[in-house]
Amino acid sequence: MADFANDWYRAALLLSIPIVWCLVCLILSWASGWWVLADHYLASQAEVDLSASRTDRRKAYMRTGMIGPINYHSTLNFVAVPEGLRISVFFPFRLGHPPLFIPWDAFTNRREDNKLFSHRIKMSIGQPAITRVVFPGWVKYEMPPG
Repeated sequence: MADFANDWYRAALLLSIPIVWCLVCLILSWASGWWVLADHYLASQAEVDLSASRTDRRKAYMRTGMIGPINYHSTLNFVAVPEGLRISVFFPFRLGHPPLFIPWDAFTNRREDNKLFSHRIKMSIGQPAITRVVFPGWVKYEMPPG
């Protein structure tokens, strides 16, 4: 009888790990405002393919940024093209985080936020603002002036 109970607990534990992982990813995407951003700025497959094949793009993988109150530490992927910024999340965390394509004119209230060894830029997305973001400082050099 004790072996059956131990086997049942092991099976329940093994099944609960991926379920909890999926729930955490979905809760983080909801809490950050990613779902609302996806309603407005969901990247179409054509935009994803176009930004991947362009030669005038700048890519940065596994970078840190904040969307809303959630810090995405080393999980964000950025592709900057002249029309805007494509943002996606590293594979294991992608559930609930569809790729976004945000045109440059959707970023408002830009300001630099430089710390000792950290160069970042804080911005709002949308008009009226949907959420606040904090991205790596190199993003500001890809943005058109204004």
